Amino acid sequence: MPSELFPPDFPSELRVAAFRAGDEVAWPRILAAAAVEWFGTNGYAVLGTELWLLKDAGIQSLPMGLSGTRDVHGNTVNRGNEESWSSFVARAGAETRTYLQAFKPSDIVERGQLVFNVVWVSESEFTNPSTHLS
Repeated sequence: MPSELFPPDFPSELRVAAFRAGDEVAWPRILAAAAVEWFGTNGYAVLGTELWLLKDAGIQSLPMGLSGTRDVHGNTVNRGNEESWSSFVARAGAETRTYLQAFKPSDIVERGQLVFNVVWVSESEFTNPSTHLS
C-alpha cells in the first residue's frame, strides 16, 4: 500500500492491515480504534468513520441492520467555532473511540467483513484544504 496515504511514522502494522479503496482506508473495529488513538496522539483530527461491509469483492456502505433497512453506521465530529486544534483533536479521538467501542456488530444482519473507514486530517489540511487537493 502506498505510504502517501498515511502520515509519516504511521505504524507499519496498521498500514499493512488497512483495507484500501482508492484514497480511502478502513480497518476492523479494534484496529480502527488503534488508528484513531495514533492519529490523536500525533496531532491529527479524526473527522469520523463509516462502516463498510466487505462482501463479494465489493463494499456495501449501507449494510442491512436489525431494522430491516439499509442504514449508515458511523460517526461525524465537527470542530467548534472557537475550539483550539488540540482540543478538537482530543475530543474527536475520544468521541470516535467511544463510538467504536459501543458499536455492536450484532446490529448488522447482513454477512460480510465489517470494517470502519476512518477519515483524518492534519491542522494544515483542515485550515487550507485547497493546498492539499490532488
